[in-house]
Amino acid sequence: MKIVLYAIIAISFVILTACSNSFSESDAVKITLLKIHKLNEPHLNVDFPKRTGSKTMKVPIGGMYGNKTILKLTTHVEMIDKQTYEVTLIKDWNYKVNDIIVLSYWKFRVNER
Repeated sequence: MKIVLYAIIAISFVILTACSNSFSESDAVKITLLKIHKLNEPHLNVDFPKRTGSKTMKVPIGGMYGNKTILKLTTHVEMIDKQTYEVTLIKDWNYKVNDIIVLSYWKFRVNER
């Protein structure tokens, strides 16, 4: 009886492991972040969240007095189909110039292939 129980547990584990190997939102973000860090682009080489969500950090924005602002980094992921995600990276500078919000964003379409 124990052998049958162990066999059922082992088979269930194999099935669950096989089903979890599909391309996921976290895979898309991981691929995006790896690729952008290789670009050596200073505007993208910041620590964006590794999954959907936001985080903030204090950063210098220049000026005579060493002005700083709170930069909000956001990672947003949208599923296009089972194998394709659109990953959007957003930098909200929490700052206005001529009443226009300073915001930077990049969109990446990532697929399993």
